[in-house]
Amino acid sequence: MKLATKPTAVRWMAALCGAAALTTALSGCGAQVTGQPVRVQPDVSKLDVGNYQTKPRQVGNAKSDKQARTREAQRLADYVALPYEADPSYVEDAWSTAPHTLLNRKTLGRLVINDTFDEVAKDLVAGWVNAWQTGGAPEDKRRTLNIAVLMFPDAQTASTVGPTLEHDDFTYNHDNQPVSIAEPDTYAHWRPDISSVGSWTVHDRYVIYIKVVDDTSAPNLPALTSQVEKMLDVQLPLLDKFQPTPAGELSHIPLDPQGLLGRTIPSNPERPIRAEPDGFFSGRGTVSLMNASPETLPELEQHGVDLVSFGDAVVFRTKTLQDAVGLWTKWQPLKSDQKLSAAPAGLGDHVQCFADGVTDQNPKGTMNLCLFQVDRYVVQAFGKQLQDLHQKISAQYALLQSR
Repeated sequence: MKLATKPTAVRWMAALCGAAALTTALSGCGAQVTGQPVRVQPDVSKLDVGNYQTKPRQVGNAKSDKQARTREAQRLADYVALPYEADPSYVEDAWSTAPHTLLNRKTLGRLVINDTFDEVAKDLVAGWVNAWQTGGAPEDKRRTLNIAVLMFPDAQTASTVGPTLEHDDFTYNHDNQPVSIAEPDTYAHWRPDISSVGSWTVHDRYVIYIKVVDDTSAPNLPALTSQVEKMLDVQLPLLDKFQPTPAGELSHIPLDPQGLLGRTIPSNPERPIRAEPDGFFSGRGTVSLMNASPETLPELEQHGVDLVSFGDAVVFRTKTLQDAVGLWTKWQPLKSDQKLSAAPAGLGDHVQCFADGVTDQNPKGTMNLCLFQVDRYVVQAFGKQLQDLHQKISAQYALLQSR
């Protein structure tokens, strides 16, 4: 499911569409707000929550090296540029349900074809990958920009890793030729008969890998290198704003310092709904997991979304009650052409569910999705069985009411 071209009224589904695809394939926190919202407090003990938990859990600190590095990658994600920020012609997420968290070569897949990555980048702390492409019909040719940011313990390590990765990438094919990029400490190559370019840039403790593939035109080196340079112009200032976790603190990095993840229904480890571990974001990382459009991040910012927690539901926290109501109003399915389903009782007036993918051949749709708003939170969740989904969102409602 891709929703980037659907109306804004149903764009809220984007946070779930990647998770739904993966599922099919596999089978009181924050700042205080002045004033109190006027509404009837529900009796959550009367909600049908099935076997879902309704009490917040203490997530605590990282308990393993992998968990610590994964959390650091999630922190970094909010500072990894989205390709459309450099060129608005990139309108669709090309990474789909693949994992963005980069702890070794596996995440990069066929982007990096040499087999020395894990050896050369053995000191990798964490990384994150994004990829977007130009739009069009499914049969149309596209241009795709991939960007991966790798973070190392210090600038000296990065200064060695970057050129070595480029050298190994360069020598993998004897037809490769060096390319000049107008950015210091950038190493790049291409093959003149292939419309693509790959580059590695060292910036402080970071190594940025960018690969541009243009299937829409004949090989044009100036056009390809221009894409790399535009992307670096956006990416480098973002990294200057990021504050890595000090090395001595990383092993016990807090996994839920604001308490929202502990109030989000966790994913079932036996049936994960997305390739990424549960976690939270405050900006670009959210968009990376939403399979969204270029309008998504501005929309979240417009409605004051300051934290988003991803678990078996997706919880959007806003700065004010007014922001949450505005986001709910923007996203509610009632304004779209989706077929509404029954919604569970006891969750107030701001709750709606619908069946996605309804057709004459499939009148029940492929997935049930629900959206509700309470206090400063807007929540999305999905499920194949409507009763189970009702129990899930009722439990999520209760979690957000817990004090």
